[in-house]
Amino acid sequence: MYKIIRIGLVALYVFLIGFLFLLMLATSGVFISWWTFAVAMTAWTLACWMSVYYLSPVHLFFHGRLRPPIMEEEARLQGCLQEVEKSASCEKKFCLRMVEEKEEKVISFGYDTIAISASLLKELTDEELKGVMAHQLGHLISRDTMVSWAFATAHHLPKKLRRSSLLLKLLILLPAAFFIVGFFSNKLIFPIGAAWMFLVSSVLLDLLFSWLHLQLLRQREYHQDEFAHHLGYGRGLRDALVKLAQASEQQVNAWVNLLYGRTPVIYHRIRRLEQLLAWRAAGSSAGPQGQ
Repeated sequence: MYKIIRIGLVALYVFLIGFLFLLMLATSGVFISWWTFAVAMTAWTLACWMSVYYLSPVHLFFHGRLRPPIMEEEARLQGCLQEVEKSASCEKKFCLRMVEEKEEKVISFGYDTIAISASLLKELTDEELKGVMAHQLGHLISRDTMVSWAFATAHHLPKKLRRSSLLLKLLILLPAAFFIVGFFSNKLIFPIGAAWMFLVSSVLLDLLFSWLHLQLLRQREYHQDEFAHHLGYGRGLRDALVKLAQASEQQVNAWVNLLYGRTPVIYHRIRRLEQLLAWRAAGSSAGPQGQ
């Protein structure tokens, strides 16, 4: 159910951002036929949903800190991944990379990449490594990353506007220009008004949908923890999360995590896995839902 809701939310967001842009053009005086509308919306939707295939490699090239593993790293990673893939009955080949950062982390990236930091690889036992790989494999098999890239692509323009001082200037100057120009030329009233409405509505939509998407991102982590547990790697994942929690200071404030957290509080994930492993009573609270 969570996956259907998340896909529906992202699909609605992609549609609304594209629709608002075309509406702005139409209000500004650009003629848009139903055929043009259908083609433009189809192209926009495909561009967003396929961005994991063409934008993620570009992002990795310019901003990524991933490298191929050396022989010792690759041998260990491949051995663990192959066992996890066999448990999941998955025959797809995935790309293994190392995150060249001091922070201990493991991520799934693009449509076929699992990456882990060298420091974390040294800390984890084989069973713990299989646990975190099972979790990341779940993201790739369920195409979580495709949904995330679709949202990020549609979210790019409103995000830049919302974080730019230019937005505040435009929100103030455009209404003033609307009334001043109205005294001299009616032709420019609609383009200026349409641009202002697009800015306001796209930023408001972005604020709402970004917050809703964060709630679903946290549920996604619980879902993939359960996937790893069903494959038989719940204990390894739980122990790996304990090591990750102890490696650095964790954000545990429920209010901050509710507003900004992309992942649940790590201790809530640990407690949830302990319930799945029957180490903890089923009725025991695992903390605020989704936080």
